[in-house]
Amino acid sequence: MRFFSQRNETDSEVRIELKTASFYLLVAMIIGWVAISFILQSNEAGSVFLPILIGFMMLRFFALVKVQKEVLIAMRDKRLTTQGSKFSFTNPFIYIIKKKAAPETEA
Repeated sequence: MRFFSQRNETDSEVRIELKTASFYLLVAMIIGWVAISFILQSNEAGSVFLPILIGFMMLRFFALVKVQKEVLIAMRDKRLTTQGSKFSFTNPFIYIIKKKAAPETEA
């Protein structure tokens, strides 16, 4: 899903950008749930908001599973570098995965 990550591929590398907005939306939803449930002490509103929060967390988790599998394989093969910050909109967190060199064939 493009809301959670964006993948750009070239001949030599794969760049996977983790979207900052989805991270901040998750943080805002958690803070909102805590505020509704504990500060305002509204159990009804908190119990309505909690399934929405859990659904978003599950959606984000499953949307990023494929990315994490690819990142773990690249880490194991020592082809991964990172760049940026997951907290910055101007310099987002990017995984840079170098592609494996294709074996040359003799003709």
